[in-house]
Amino acid sequence: MFTRDTLEKDRELQERWKEKYQKLYKDMKFKAATASGIPVKPFYTPSDIEHITFGEIGAPGEYPYTRGIYPLQYQFQPWVNQMSLGYGLPEQTRERMEMLKDAGMKGYFGAQSYNLPHDLVSKAGLDPDSPEARGLVGRGGVNISTIDDLERLFHDIPLNKTQIVQNIGSATMVGLAMFIVYAERRGFSREELGGNSMNWLYKAPFVDYAMFPPKSAFKLMVEFIKFCRSNMPRWNTTNICGYFVEEAGGNAIQEAAFSIATGIAITEECIRAGLHPDEFLPRFGFQFAQGNDFLEEIAKIRAIRKIWAKTNRERFGCNDPKSLQVRMHIHTSGCSLMAQQPLVNVVRAAFHTLGAILAGTNAIHTSAYDEALGLPTEEAATLALRTQQVVLHETSIPNVSDPLAGSYYVEWLTSKIEEEANKLIEKIDQIGYINAWETGWFKDELAKSAYKWREEMDNGERIVVGVNKYVSDEERKVPVFKIDPKIEETAVERVKKFREQRNNARTKAALERLRDAARRVDENWPQGGDLMPAIIEAAKADATLGEMQGILKEVFGWGYAY
Repeated sequence: MFTRDTLEKDRELQERWKEKYQKLYKDMKFKAATASGIPVKPFYTPSDIEHITFGEIGAPGEYPYTRGIYPLQYQFQPWVNQMSLGYGLPEQTRERMEMLKDAGMKGYFGAQSYNLPHDLVSKAGLDPDSPEARGLVGRGGVNISTIDDLERLFHDIPLNKTQIVQNIGSATMVGLAMFIVYAERRGFSREELGGNSMNWLYKAPFVDYAMFPPKSAFKLMVEFIKFCRSNMPRWNTTNICGYFVEEAGGNAIQEAAFSIATGIAITEECIRAGLHPDEFLPRFGFQFAQGNDFLEEIAKIRAIRKIWAKTNRERFGCNDPKSLQVRMHIHTSGCSLMAQQPLVNVVRAAFHTLGAILAGTNAIHTSAYDEALGLPTEEAATLALRTQQVVLHETSIPNVSDPLAGSYYVEWLTSKIEEEANKLIEKIDQIGYINAWETGWFKDELAKSAYKWREEMDNGERIVVGVNKYVSDEERKVPVFKIDPKIEETAVERVKKFREQRNNARTKAALERLRDAARRVDENWPQGGDLMPAIIEAAKADATLGEMQGILKEVFGWGYAY
């Protein structure tokens, strides 16, 4: 990328620099590394990136998309304010949706977009009156168990003009089936609906979570993708989540490698089920963390775009440019927030948000400063949104795409992360993704990384302000959001009343047909093909989320992976 003269001059400059260094610091050795352990030098020059061709960097919107997937990044269209919201009953979550909308939360081209995590009960595929749901209703997200709950959440919202993100864990198929039925009752066709299902049935390898066994999880993920490919052209089917990896203690290299390996594994299973990658990969999205090592986290995102593009072109023969592009949401790092001196988290979240924007993400959730203590208060959630708005409107940073491109250090680090992540992907290829899941290899690797982080913090090598340095005895209290415990009683009463008022014979017959369809898919894999329609028919017959998901658990298995 540089002329011979430039590189020769660079080496002369480095020799002079070394002489000055020796004169000033003598035998003192500079020692530093990124958060993932990549050793770094005190400065970088053209010689460090002479191995990188200009084509590896290129222009925004050009393969391998190092600089972003669009020719323009934020100049005409800002990123989506994709704040995670949801708690309690549907009407309480609706209040938070309205509050953030009034505060200026926007999706693409001014449309509304709502990122809706469901509560721990819904994600586990339970109804609120299940004994296993005690104490968990409305925690960590909104409780949805019936189509009546969807009406409480979405009444009068134009579903054909609104992007809905369904973050519902293992109940992906059931959640979308209920949403389709609800929307069709309001007059919206499934073809009109736009949004995203996370399809996070691969979550168990990285975090402790009861889930379908690995092989069953892949069957269900692929069945879901096949249905959406044929029936819902505006619905994004799968979110490859690296955020789990970093929140579980992983580093930037592991986040990049484990995410790409997950995408490869799902793609290979879809191909086995008869799909061509260009039929489904354009509807894949990604979610990543933006953590504390500011420049490494930016380089990580640039490297991920390159690896995904090259993998899908060279390994899977994709031709559609959208199959090569990483369309991503960044969630600022929740695990970096500290309960000690919680207002310091405002600063941390602002840096994470800035990093996400410099990395060229397409949507952002900025964590609220009180998330180390509980769900965000209204004041904290608004301040988190305002953080994004300040960067957008007051810094001028969004005027230029990928403004760090060409930085000797950022380009070197991007290339280095690409190299190290590819080594890890090759290792996962050798182990086998499902084998790595079943044997706990992923979790062992994350545990080692988390232990290293903890050890460095405990011995003072890693400074965390307010925790192991600049500690204050003064207790600064901030309001902590609390959920009314009575909501559980309300949710239980509602689901019982819903079952009493429906045609139970009709519901029971639909659930039997669902059981038969599930068995056919499980036994005849990879043919499959008719599971999602059977779930939709059960939803039309007013089956609850817990009843439908219960049948899938019965047929496909359920529990901890190892």
